[in-house]
Amino acid sequence: MSHTSEDFDTSIPVLTDVVVPGKPEFARAPGRSVQVNARATDYDAEFLAERLHGRFTSFLTGDGRELIESRCRDALREHSTWLVHQVTREVALALESEVTEWVREAVEEELLRRG
Repeated sequence: MSHTSEDFDTSIPVLTDVVVPGKPEFARAPGRSVQVNARATDYDAEFLAERLHGRFTSFLTGDGRELIESRCRDALREHSTWLVHQVTREVALALESEVTEWVREAVEEELLRRG
């Protein structure tokens, strides 16, 4: 989700409106709208909180949910792969000693049968 400068509320000042790093002579003074907004801080805080709540809800039901699901799938796949490798290794170690014993018993039985 990409936002252009037109998507943002221009009544909210950004850092570049008041500061230009290394060149204070180029910094712009906050506009009149910033001064007007300072008087309505309580209303603005509620309004901004509602807008942020709406944006978070929208994000978490859209792109955010897809991102979370994708990361969960990747984590499950990675963990499943690790688990399969662990179980395979354990089974191989257990079978190694068992197969050796089975072969020894089969050879002894065959020698007894022939002998």
